[in-house]
Amino acid sequence: MVRVNPGVLNEAPEKAGWSYDGIVAYSKICTHVGCPVALYEQHTHHLLCPCHQSTFDLADHCKVVFGPAARPLPQLPIAVDAEGYLIAQSDFLEPVGPTFWDMRK
Repeated sequence: MVRVNPGVLNEAPEKAGWSYDGIVAYSKICTHVGCPVALYEQHTHHLLCPCHQSTFDLADHCKVVFGPAARPLPQLPIAVDAEGYLIAQSDFLEPVGPTFWDMRK
């Protein structure tokens, strides 16, 4: 979960309402081999995986901008409840983790 300036986020129509006031939530498990994506570059809005240097653009739906990862980090749709707490609107809609974990294939 990261908070950025809301104007930085490139909101896709199919994911409208998945963030709140610049707060977005993505899986921390790299889609390459499952290492924890833990490094954030504030100026570029990039998330980095330290294992194989896959780089994801937080401002553009965590799309891969560098490295061996083949797909973006899955986003968790979030909202704020009546009491003001951040909540998940649902589970992740895309498979979490490396592509080879995807049992749907």
